[in-house]
Parts: sequence; C-alpha cells; structure tokens
Amino acid sequence: MSHTFTDENLLTWEAFASSGNFGLATRPRIVFNCLSDPQTPPRYVERPGDEADAEEQVAEYDEKALRQMLRDSRPLD
Repeated sequence: MSHTFTDENLLTWEAFASSGNFGLATRPRIVFNCLSDPQTPPRYVERPGDEADAEEQVAEYDEKALRQMLRDSRPLD
C-alpha cells in the first residue's frame, strides 16, 4: 500500500514500504518516489521493526509526518 502526498515545494510524492536489500538482514525502509518530477531521484528512510511495521506507518502517518520523514531521507543507492 502506498500513500501519496505533496511536499512544501508542491511536488507530489508516493511513499511505500520496502524490505530493504533482498536477502540481507537490514531494517525496513520507507521509500519516497517523486511522481510529479521523474528526474528527482528516489529517497528512503530506515525504520525500526519489520516491513509490516513500515507498511503500517505509511498507511497511518499524516502528510506532516511524511514530509518530515522525506526531509530526513537519503538518496536511494
């Protein structure tokens, strides 16, 4: 499940949970993909817990919380 929101620059982002690198014991991620500007690279934040916890956060967080996570995010490698 994904959550679409708009940032302070009026760009539209999609947030969704990811398990991180397949096969590695890494923390789950919330990935941010810019829908309104495909040239903007995707970003992510790592979250505690498992992928189900990250999915729950994406579904339940409001736009203000998602915008803050986007500000704290790093470029996806």
